[in-house]
Amino acid sequence: MILPKMLTFQLALLHALLLERSASDPRQSRRHPSPSPSHSSSSSTMMMTTTTTSTTPVTRIYSSPYGSRVIPQDKTIWSAVEEQAVKRPSETAYVCGVTDQVRTFKMVHEHATAIAASLLAQGVVLLHSFNCIKYPIVFFALNRLGAVCTPSSPLFTPQELLDQIQTAKASAVITHSMLADAALAAAEMAGIPDDRCFTIGACKSKKTGKPLLSTQSMVERNLPLTLTTPVDPNAVVCVPFSSGTTGKPKGVEITGRALYANAIHIDEVENGMPCALGMLPFFHILAMCLFHIAMYKGCSVVVLPRFEPTMFLRAVSKYQIPRLMLAPPLMMFLAHSPEVAKYDLSATTSVISGGAPLGKELEQAVTKRLNVQIGQGYGMTELTGGVCYVEWDNLRGGSVGRLTPNTELRIKSLETDEDLPPNTPGELLFRTPQQMRGYLDNPEATMATITEDGFVRTGDVGYIDEDGFLFIVDRVKELIKYKGHQVAPAELEDVLNQHPQIADSCCVRGYDAKTGEEVPKAYVALRPGSAKAQTLTADAVVTYVAERVAPFKRVRQVEFIDAIPRSLAGKILRKQLQAREQFVHAPRSRL
Repeated sequence: MILPKMLTFQLALLHALLLERSASDPRQSRRHPSPSPSHSSSSSTMMMTTTTTSTTPVTRIYSSPYGSRVIPQDKTIWSAVEEQAVKRPSETAYVCGVTDQVRTFKMVHEHATAIAASLLAQGVVLLHSFNCIKYPIVFFALNRLGAVCTPSSPLFTPQELLDQIQTAKASAVITHSMLADAALAAAEMAGIPDDRCFTIGACKSKKTGKPLLSTQSMVERNLPLTLTTPVDPNAVVCVPFSSGTTGKPKGVEITGRALYANAIHIDEVENGMPCALGMLPFFHILAMCLFHIAMYKGCSVVVLPRFEPTMFLRAVSKYQIPRLMLAPPLMMFLAHSPEVAKYDLSATTSVISGGAPLGKELEQAVTKRLNVQIGQGYGMTELTGGVCYVEWDNLRGGSVGRLTPNTELRIKSLETDEDLPPNTPGELLFRTPQQMRGYLDNPEATMATITEDGFVRTGDVGYIDEDGFLFIVDRVKELIKYKGHQVAPAELEDVLNQHPQIADSCCVRGYDAKTGEEVPKAYVALRPGSAKAQTLTADAVVTYVAERVAPFKRVRQVEFIDAIPRSLAGKILRKQLQAREQFVHAPRSRL
């Protein structure tokens, strides 16, 4: 299903300290077409270890320029909740960007403890809510118990929720009262009784008409919390699911220690920031990392339930958000919307964009209008968020930054599986203390993703330069093979999106109707309100791209659609468009 233009904007709720992409789904990054000469102005040197014997190929492991950091064996993020409640009890932990309602660090600790007492022994819990200031408190409560939280999209249908409940083996549900119809229907189908259905906000049972136990009631009754055994930091505390853009959704097992390690890694390289914007959907791994990192650092989070222009601009202006993390559709909003000029955004000095390629023209437009620095980030669900850090005093054009502490990287040849030297594109594999334990009840997928020596295969193609800056080229499975050449869709999309009449694009594998060979095909969404855009032809698009790329990279087919489908995180839902292609079909603007 193709999403309407406005919904595409509303789904681009991207705010996190780094941008994530799952090996089976969410991949967010700035794409760079090919290696370029490295620069020598970096403040620290990339570390690389190589080993070889007479019978084995060279093993190259790239290490973080920030070195290693000690990750405590006995702590989870709940340790940070306790510490911040003592260190800054009256300071704001969360503030609603709509109502200005506040939760202090002390309140977070008290409320989470009370909720944990009422949820004792619930096992795996489905958390189904849009962004609100109570969401992270519930998450921390489950973490306090050592329970497993499996967060779900607020847009899920009852059947989709049922699938997640059954796959994750959830025995309880916590849902926002405004979303309760879908969640309670799924719970009933799964056989979960009312006494294991809880709500954020007042809500009654559909079966009995009696009120369900709400988180507010849990806080008010304030039961004592008694735990007989300590929480194991190495136990799984969270099972987010990939969105399924490149395969069937899989549950990703994340431990308490992995979340804590992610917070430490970012804290080691990130200067203190007074506040951050929590607009990325909280069920997304990056948002989880955001409120974990913010808690670890004692940083306030301004929470927005969704993207709405006035609400977004008001929050950024009022709370003086210094850094924004956005998807390209929102970057387009900042570059072109007349509403932006009505607000003082001078406190914002930098923007991280991700979720999809960001064209140079759009990047320059935002930079010029807001006078900000723009960087790119990289991470994935299987790595518990970001594994690269943008150095704002040492930006490298097109790069997603350098490896965070404790992070190791191998780059494998797509043809020979050999480790590659700098400036040579190959598949990226990472090893870090914050990576997933594996896929839930899916040993085959786990073995296919995690190598024997513990590296996580990403399915992304990229390269690293001599200074340790990482560049993303594209996804392995998304590469188009045209007459023996590999064509990166993201590179073509970057070219297409610079066309003044094109609002968005997605390139997939098309097929020649006569030969059945793969050819690059572009789906194009035109810029709304442009008279010239309505006269743009497929042949004109083909010519535009042909003038800017090598002959084998040229777009061979073009199809116009209303909007490019994207996930909540701004990721192109490429699978939806790829599914429209058949092995043989009628030609469309084919050269």
